[in-house]
Amino acid sequence: MIPQETIEQIRQASDIVQIIGDYLRLKKRGRNFIALCPFHTEKTPSFNVNPAKQIFHCFGCGKGGNVISFLIEHERMSYVDAIRHLARKANIVIKEEKRYDANRELNERVAWANQLASDYFRTLIDSPKYRDIIEQYLIHKRGLSPESIEFFGLGLAGEEWDGLIKFAAAKDLGAADLEKAGLAILSEKKSYFDRFRQRLMIPILSLSGKPIAFGGRTLRKGDPVKYMNSPETALYSKSNVLYGLNWSREHIRDANQVFIVEGYFDFISLWQAGIKNVVASSGTAFTPQHARILARFTDRALLFFDADSAGQNAALRSVDALFDAGLEVEIIQSPAGEDPDTLARKFGKEKILALAEEAIGFIPYRVRNTNLAESGIIAKEKLVKELSGIGARISDPTRRHLFFAEAASTLEVDTKLFVESRGAQTTSDTKTKPSPRRRYRQVEFDLLSALFSNPGSVDYVFEQIAPEDFDSRELSRLYAAMITQYRAAGALDVTRLVDNIYDPDFVGLATEIASIEWPAETIENETRGLTRLLSEDKLRRIRARLQRELDLAERSGNQERANEIVKEMISFGLYADKT
Repeated sequence: MIPQETIEQIRQASDIVQIIGDYLRLKKRGRNFIALCPFHTEKTPSFNVNPAKQIFHCFGCGKGGNVISFLIEHERMSYVDAIRHLARKANIVIKEEKRYDANRELNERVAWANQLASDYFRTLIDSPKYRDIIEQYLIHKRGLSPESIEFFGLGLAGEEWDGLIKFAAAKDLGAADLEKAGLAILSEKKSYFDRFRQRLMIPILSLSGKPIAFGGRTLRKGDPVKYMNSPETALYSKSNVLYGLNWSREHIRDANQVFIVEGYFDFISLWQAGIKNVVASSGTAFTPQHARILARFTDRALLFFDADSAGQNAALRSVDALFDAGLEVEIIQSPAGEDPDTLARKFGKEKILALAEEAIGFIPYRVRNTNLAESGIIAKEKLVKELSGIGARISDPTRRHLFFAEAASTLEVDTKLFVESRGAQTTSDTKTKPSPRRRYRQVEFDLLSALFSNPGSVDYVFEQIAPEDFDSRELSRLYAAMITQYRAAGALDVTRLVDNIYDPDFVGLATEIASIEWPAETIENETRGLTRLLSEDKLRRIRARLQRELDLAERSGNQERANEIVKEMISFGLYADKT
């Protein structure tokens, strides 16, 4: 367990903008920052980061929290791991008591297994036994420099069936742990053997630079499985990982464009040639999650695949996801017989940049092999519907209009065809939008929001308003939590408040309310005015309730009860003698 004072020290040393900026492409808007939300699909940024209050909130899906809860939600960290991560970033040493956590134990052993495997593969690539193979394949055939081999952590899986298992056992890590990390396989005879053998090993790293999986390229002639990747584990989900993003994300952000390639060596060769705003899909299908990850860093994607039909089909399959994530898409056409790897090795950076300058948009790429002059009505109808569906995914209305105008001009049809064809698409698009959350009485919502921005009025408001004065149970609960925090700590701090809330929806409500900005010059008057309105509303409800009870008592002839109600009304200043 980490002492509370240490957590507080770490929290104060951690800037939420800096931490979230490591994962999202933040844009400054006023005093705050906005980004595309990483927790739901959207095309217009609704994710808000408030540096003054050190919180984030998405006004689209309602997700909110502080820097700790962001790491928990986004990076799947435990609370303790999030604190440790922030401590490392802030160079703060923490001392904690040992406490068993099954999930944390699994993640730590899988992480350790991957690190040991990386160390093992590195020892073999440097061994005299395999030196000739590595020099022939990596240096002479692939054109990699020794510096690149070192930088990318390339290694080698040898011929032994249990080489890694024995290496790990000497480090007190069992074969069962290697299996959980996807590095060992249990045979039908209930014995373990290494998953990777006689393969060049390419470590796949997390954004924090830790090995979480491997890609293995066979070194055996005639092996039908050219590339083998790690299976999914507690730390590795292939649909959420892009190879090389841990190195390239800042370069992508700076250039505001990303080269998307397919293979590991496509990435490595481009990087070695000086093209560093690049990612690879690691030989897996490009997914919507991949596109949403890239949209956090850039709004322009250059698809750079092989010149063969497989590469062209891969480019076409990637477009939907990229448009849906709000990216502008262009395709680099590789010369016949070439791929990004060979182009980078043969011709270098200048050739790649020249090809990028000649990149074409999706529409001309899609119809490049189609004879439109000889295409029949059915063929054009299919193209109209296909392009309508893709264009509907473009969030910016001007860009979407231009896309449809280009499509209409290319196909020599009326633009209205695309507008009319969008009907079915817009219906399906609305399904991805988050469902509206419950709304609250404006005066109650605004009063709590004003309190977070004007803590100087806290004493005044707390004297006038009680939690039971709120119609909404959720707002009443939040107000009570605010009172409790203020009485215990002498201040209101939404960042600390959400740390003690374990209901994600309630955390989202708190951050939504606290994210509202108020003008400093009017906030005091606004707070007092809202307090007065809520007090008057409370008295109106009390009067209405007591009047109903008085009428009932008088009709039933219960004079004793009627007198009690009158006294209660007098105490509130609500009774005027009708006589």
